[in-house]
Amino acid sequence: MSQPETNLAIVIPAGGGGTRLWPRSRQSTPKQFLDIVSHRTMLQETADRVEALVPPSRLFVITNARHVDPVREQLPEVPIQNIVGEPVGRDSAPAIGLMAALLERVAGPDTVMVVLPADHVILNGDLFRTTLLAAADAARAGYLVTVGITPKGPDTGFGYIQSGASTGIEGTGGVPILSVKQFKEKPKKEIAEQYLAVGGYYWNAGMYIATVSHLRDLFKTYLPQMEAGFAKIVDGLIAGNTGVMTDVFHTLDKISFDYAIAEKAEKVAVVPADIGWNDVGSWARLAEVLSHGKHESENIVVGDHIGYDTHGALIYSPGRLIATIGLDDIVIIDTPDATLICPKSRSEDVKHIVEALKARGDHHLL
Repeated sequence: MSQPETNLAIVIPAGGGGTRLWPRSRQSTPKQFLDIVSHRTMLQETADRVEALVPPSRLFVITNARHVDPVREQLPEVPIQNIVGEPVGRDSAPAIGLMAALLERVAGPDTVMVVLPADHVILNGDLFRTTLLAAADAARAGYLVTVGITPKGPDTGFGYIQSGASTGIEGTGGVPILSVKQFKEKPKKEIAEQYLAVGGYYWNAGMYIATVSHLRDLFKTYLPQMEAGFAKIVDGLIAGNTGVMTDVFHTLDKISFDYAIAEKAEKVAVVPADIGWNDVGSWARLAEVLSHGKHESENIVVGDHIGYDTHGALIYSPGRLIATIGLDDIVIIDTPDATLICPKSRSEDVKHIVEALKARGDHHLL
């Protein structure tokens, strides 16, 4: 696919702490900077996925200030001024709002801004790109657009989007564009099962598409207190004065874009997408990605492993031999200074280990 004549700009938020894939993912090197799915890092794969849609000059990254250098190293084709470092994490609303304010100045208010998290796996790249182009059509028609992932089961780890009637917009590739009735918080299992039984519900992957002017209007309506901060920071960034970012960003409210903007906006659309999406939010989810096309009893091994009567294991141990006997559906992640062992079904509980390390003051292990 050659680059179409569009006015897209891709914004990649890459500021997560990576605690859910501890001990391989650490605060200094969260999962988006790791090659956990292929020989390319998750950040690089996110950029690769859209290179047919935009040139590097239309690719922007907002990340933690201490990760600016890794972003530059991993995406050397992206102009340095397109990489913005947050001095402190303030959740997604300030990050998206700031990038909209910046793009208004450097790319123009009619630009369609596409927000794509840096740490997702998408197996069907062609359909994904068609989905984004369809979403851009809806954005130009005045909608705030999100991508709704076709659910594979009653997963309780995601927020849901309840769709409504068609918007009547004919999107690129004939992709349907539906109105959004409401956003739903992460449900209990029985509620998620009801969603699937009723139909019309999609997983919320945190991808948003809108024109810069529309996003700016939404922030002025729902988060007007941030406007002065955005203006000061953008002036500083354009002038090359990064000190303004340090002085002002921490004063912005810490709040998510979903809660502050998306759930309140009046004209919201969803583009359903069955694109082989996975947020790799736990070791079990990573195993789902790596086992694609394999039998569920096969072990997934990176490194050296000898297993007797061991099935469905995920083992990462590039530094030394791991030997197992009589284990099923186990996760073993071995790094030079920490080893995680747990059932796949309990892999999301790694957050409790991270909390315990914080409480003990073992920050060198985080």
